[in-house]
Amino acid sequence: MAGARTRLAVALFPVAFGTNVATPLLLVYDDRLGLSDWTLTALFAVYPLGLAPALVLSGPASDVLGRRAVMVPGIVLSGLSSAVLIAGADHLWMLYLGRFLLGVVSGLVFVVASAWMAEHGRDAPLWTARMLALVMYGGFGLGPLVAGIAGQWLPAPLLGPYLAHIAMVAVAMVVVFTVPETVTRDRTRRIRPNLGIPEGRHRAFWTVVVPTGLGVFGMPSLAFGLFPVLLKPAMPGVAVFVSGMLGMLAMGSIVPAQAVIGRVGPHRGAPLALASGTVGCVLGLIAFGTDTWPLLFIAAVFMGAASGMAMTSGLRFVDLLCRAEDRGALTGAFYAVAYAGMMMPVVVTSIAAVVGSTAVVLGAVALTAASLAYVLRRTTAHLATT
Repeated sequence: MAGARTRLAVALFPVAFGTNVATPLLLVYDDRLGLSDWTLTALFAVYPLGLAPALVLSGPASDVLGRRAVMVPGIVLSGLSSAVLIAGADHLWMLYLGRFLLGVVSGLVFVVASAWMAEHGRDAPLWTARMLALVMYGGFGLGPLVAGIAGQWLPAPLLGPYLAHIAMVAVAMVVVFTVPETVTRDRTRRIRPNLGIPEGRHRAFWTVVVPTGLGVFGMPSLAFGLFPVLLKPAMPGVAVFVSGMLGMLAMGSIVPAQAVIGRVGPHRGAPLALASGTVGCVLGLIAFGTDTWPLLFIAAVFMGAASGMAMTSGLRFVDLLCRAEDRGALTGAFYAVAYAGMMMPVVVTSIAAVVGSTAVVLGAVALTAASLAYVLRRTTAHLATT
């Protein structure tokens, strides 16, 4: 049902666009409010705190109530989140609230849309996973690019990007009601938070899905959530634009990354994802140590490619592992792991404050990613013929 998939993509794109609009604008808020590096990364990382409960509940809820019944409130909340951020330009607590609500939105919409699209794309599961990732990353990348340009050179940078997002959300609300429902509401079944892991598949989940999922947003969050903050003093006059460009480059590299997955398959793509992330992390470390901020552009491409390969591979692994009645729950579990990676910037700055060296912490992250790539190469081998 290609038509249903396309309409879902149209409904999903505005939500993905709005998710990262605020990211490059954090540097504008910094100039306006005088925020510390830790506060900036905390504003970035509060997003997963709203995401976690929504992820736990949205999948099981949509398995019982239907996909549309859960996705529509999430789309509405996406627009409301931008309204909160508009109102919070001079109020730090409202910025935290807006980012928190965006996390809730992602938990509601991305999980349900993924399961819904998979059900409309059973004739072409890998193509569907690639399309889903392309739409999400397209929104993730275009949002910060638009905001970065507005934040650096246009008037009212803390208003225009959010208003554009709200207008797009209005279109999404119309389109989502044209997508056929795939779940029959079951009033006898209770909504219970669960991971949706079938019996006998727990080892595969923890050794394959979890390491793959951590690479999905862990790597790009470093690229445009941490590196621009660390190198802001070295980028006078262009820091906000550079931050937006990093977001666009990281998310735009999904296209070549998907081509790799189509050629080698998810079982090889998952280790390649973390290997690519390791390269990006090392480049970011060099840029930080030498104040060579143009290196961040190359790092963002590698880290974005890592994210794209991890997303496509991870969704394919979920499809291989799940039962039809638990698709939403297992998809939610995958996204819970993926979005946990967005805590990386605040984790790095927090540990760096203790050990006294951000470079040492970034080096440890790179080493960990390289180790996980090696582990995944072994644990995904049996999926080559699945």
